[in-house]
Amino acid sequence: MQPLVSIIMPAYNAERYIEEAIASVMDQSHANWQLLVVNDGSTDGTAEILGRYDDPRIEIFHQPNGGIGKARNTGLAHVRGEFLCFLDSDDVLPTNSIRSRIAIFQRHPDTDMVDGRVVQMDKDLRIRLQEYLPTFTGKPFAELVRLTGSCFAGITWMVRWDQHLALRFNEDTSHMEDMLFCLEYSPGRTYRYTLDTVLIYRRTSHSSMSDLDGLWRSYRFVYRWIEAQGTADPADLRRYRMRSRSIMVKSYLRAGKPFKAIKALFDRVARK
Repeated sequence: MQPLVSIIMPAYNAERYIEEAIASVMDQSHANWQLLVVNDGSTDGTAEILGRYDDPRIEIFHQPNGGIGKARNTGLAHVRGEFLCFLDSDDVLPTNSIRSRIAIFQRHPDTDMVDGRVVQMDKDLRIRLQEYLPTFTGKPFAELVRLTGSCFAGITWMVRWDQHLALRFNEDTSHMEDMLFCLEYSPGRTYRYTLDTVLIYRRTSHSSMSDLDGLWRSYRFVYRWIEAQGTADPADLRRYRMRSRSIMVKSYLRAGKPFKAIKALFDRVARK
C-alpha cells in the first residue's frame, strides 16, 4: 500500500491560481495523499472556490489572516501522513512529484528529507526562466547555515514526519520561515534528492524581493536564532554573515537602492 503523504497549502487571496495548484495534487501518480488547504483570511473568491471541492482527501480550514507561518502551523496540527511536504497556492506539482520523492525514501531507508529539481516559470507557466537542482547528500545543517545553496532550504523538501513532533513554523518573522523550519528539522538527519522535477515555481509579483528591508531583518533574525542554539560552528556563522550581507548588497543594487546597499555592506548581521 502507498504511504500517506500530507501536503499543506496556505492560501491568501489565491483565486487566480489555486484551482491549478489543487489540480496538480489531484493529478499525482501517487494517489494516497491528504491535502490540507488553509484559507488565511482571503478577501477575494478563494473561499468560494474551495467550497466547490468534494474530495475526502482535501481538508479545508478557514481562519483570520495571520501570515504564512500561522497558516502552515494550522495545517501541521492536522497532519496524518507518514511523510509531509508543502505547496504554495500559486505553484504546481509535476505528476510524479510525490512518487519520485517517495522512491528515494524507499530506496534509502535512512533518509529523512528528499528534495529535487525546481523549475521556475513565468506567471502563465509558459516560459521556463531557470531551474535549480540540489548537489548535496548527507547531514544538511552546516550547509544550510553556510547558505551554500547546495540543498534548498524551502518548501521543496518532503520530510519523514512523526505526528507527535512539536516542530512548527516561526510566526515572528516576515521572511525565511522555511529556512528556520529546515534548520530546526535537519540536525542529525539525512538529506537526499531526486533528479526529477518536484516543483514548478511560478514567478509572480509577490516575492520576498518586493520587501528587501523585511528580508534583511529576517536574515538577522535567523542569525540570532542559529547563534542562540549554540550548535553551529563559529566558522559557519561567519560564512552566514558574509553570504547574507553579499546577497542583500546585490539585491539592493539590483533594486536601484545604492544607499541601502552601502548600509547593508557595513551593517552587522546580528543587529536587531
